[in-house]
Amino acid sequence: MTAVIISVDAVAGLGLKNIFYKQKKGKYYKVTHAIKNAKEDILIFGNSHASEHFDAPLMKKLTLNTVFNFGNQGQSLLYVYPLVKSILAYHKPLLIIVNLDYDELQFKSEAYERLSILLPYYHINEVIDSAIALMPYNEDLKCHSFLYRYNSTLGNIMLNISGKKLISNQGYEPIAGNICRVNGTEKIESPTNASSFDQNKIKYLMMLISAVHKANVKLLITTTPIYNYNANQKNIYKEKLRRILNGLNVKYLDYGTNNEFKGKCQYFSDDTHLNPDGADKWTTQCSSYAKAMINN
Repeated sequence: MTAVIISVDAVAGLGLKNIFYKQKKGKYYKVTHAIKNAKEDILIFGNSHASEHFDAPLMKKLTLNTVFNFGNQGQSLLYVYPLVKSILAYHKPLLIIVNLDYDELQFKSEAYERLSILLPYYHINEVIDSAIALMPYNEDLKCHSFLYRYNSTLGNIMLNISGKKLISNQGYEPIAGNICRVNGTEKIESPTNASSFDQNKIKYLMMLISAVHKANVKLLITTTPIYNYNANQKNIYKEKLRRILNGLNVKYLDYGTNNEFKGKCQYFSDDTHLNPDGADKWTTQCSSYAKAMINN
């Protein structure tokens, strides 16, 4: 009976795997593109502040280099490092851009849960497996089931298996609208006496920097604009991030509190996300910096 169950699991799982890799857009398409066939000159990583803020087609036009935006909503360094490491195993881009929020180094349990995006890629390589091993609830053990790896992807497969490829927009996912008629202010966090740093994120940041430097690829860390920056507790994480980047001689383009954007409602779809106008303005600024780095 056990042998039958294992056989059914393997056959059904392999069938789902075949369909899974036919997706033409969506969050899994981005991961697949990173792991298997990213060849662009400029690669962008991060959460929704990457996917919605970096206008990849515009950056391509301004820098005269190919660009792809691998940003995925809600993801952290725990997601970024495995993808960057996977790409560097077969491709040497001109520049890697990693966008980090000020509080990226804070411990948040959801950062580990959202690593479920990597489950379909179990056993692709060691760095993907090591990230999955960080997840709670023994997800790395459950991944021995072929069906388990794909059982939460069916909705995405049905939604993204047909239609125009995401590559047409090079991973950029703009969000329209602005908050000029809304009281768009970032929620003020209550200051606390204790900070909760995520040592795994700090470790992954340092490993990422080391891997990129070892590959002789240029690295730019960014923080994109915020409508109003009032979060007192985030300053603790912001300064820790700055110290690490300064200590490892990493270029940091910090626009989080930039006056060209701060309080300018016409550039934001909500309190932390740029709309297409804001994204174009930010991308233009970042592209100028990126182009100088590449040509230097």
